Amino acid sequence: MIYKTFRSIFLGLSLLVALSAGAQEFDSELQLSTDIIYWYRICNAAPGMDGLAMTDLNSATDGEDQEDILRLAVYMMPTEMDDYRSQWMLTAGEDGKVIITNRATGSKISNTSSIVGDHNITVLTGKGASGFTFTSLGDYAFRLESVEDDGVNRCLALADKDAGFIFYPDGEESSSAIAWKFFPVEIDTGLGSMKVGRLVVQVKNKRIYVTGCPEWELFNAAGEEMPRTVSLPTGVYLVKTAQKTVKVLVP
Repeated sequence: MIYKTFRSIFLGLSLLVALSAGAQEFDSELQLSTDIIYWYRICNAAPGMDGLAMTDLNSATDGEDQEDILRLAVYMMPTEMDDYRSQWMLTAGEDGKVIITNRATGSKISNTSSIVGDHNITVLTGKGASGFTFTSLGDYAFRLESVEDDGVNRCLALADKDAGFIFYPDGEESSSAIAWKFFPVEIDTGLGSMKVGRLVVQVKNKRIYVTGCPEWELFNAAGEEMPRTVSLPTGVYLVKTAQKTVKVLVP
């Protein structure tokens, strides 16, 4: 398998790891945008990359025809959760592929890389992109692949283009440089938008409390909807949100 690489910025990484460890809840089932738009931060699963997200540093130019402009490489950077440069939408392409579009600039991640030194550097484009095939690697991680113009199948991988040759692991891919995780930050329904914070589910005095999501439903193990404001019998319950379902034990 041949890998295409992202140019990366590692400044301040050790501090970021300490500040952000455990702060992100990733999705294992990704939502493609249609009438409802789902915005994601895209992070790498390699060790030590907590707090960094794919970022488009290009400037959006209103009214200018961007069809033939090839944008700069994608960067991995520490950004705020509401920074549109680090938010991406997934839409359906042809043949089951997924197109990745930046919220700030409208640029798409090109499936055709640019050769820089020993690396195939991923770039952004204003014109149509063919998209990528997504494969689940487990542990919320995905491999993103595409067949480029030269007929070679390559997958996206984290790398520093200014560094030397990259050695990729032969074993666990879900925590390697080719594994990408998607953190939902906002859902736009067209009638309004809802921020997606960190979902926290707690049990106190036989009641279930949920923070980080204003809209949620509670069901028992038989699938019956339960009231959210009363003490519950001992058992297993399901907390359902627009993004995920969490299983909770009430002792």
